[in-house]
Amino acid sequence: MTVLHIQDAQTGETVGVVQLDPGQEFAIHYIHSFDKTPIHEVFVSRDGKLVQIREEFQYFAIGLEYTERDQERVGNFTVLHMNRSFDSFALRVATYTNQSLVVGDEETPLTAYADRWDTLEFSTERVSYLEYAYLKAKAKL
Repeated sequence: MTVLHIQDAQTGETVGVVQLDPGQEFAIHYIHSFDKTPIHEVFVSRDGKLVQIREEFQYFAIGLEYTERDQERVGNFTVLHMNRSFDSFALRVATYTNQSLVVGDEETPLTAYADRWDTLEFSTERVSYLEYAYLKAKAKL
């Protein structure tokens, strides 16, 4: 099975593990700190890597990708299509931006995994069911 593995970037401690179905998307949602508009960074696990496939935002703001190609307007959002691959990525938890991890219908605030200003490391890996159960037991969630 494939899992999204969430670790404390400082200690390497497992703080969360989420099972991902093949091709299942997951996202980091947050509120832009300056413009106060919602941002959705959408990922999928592919060949052992995290692949950012979309960035969705209402209005272009500082720090967001910008390109006029591969984007479309869907409802109130501009959807920027991409194919950006990572072995892992780190994200600092900031409570004023209301960051959350969204997998399927479940939305979990990143503050459930770490304290404010701590850094989380996200990666994906294939594990057996026993390894998944062990990681889940070790995690805070």
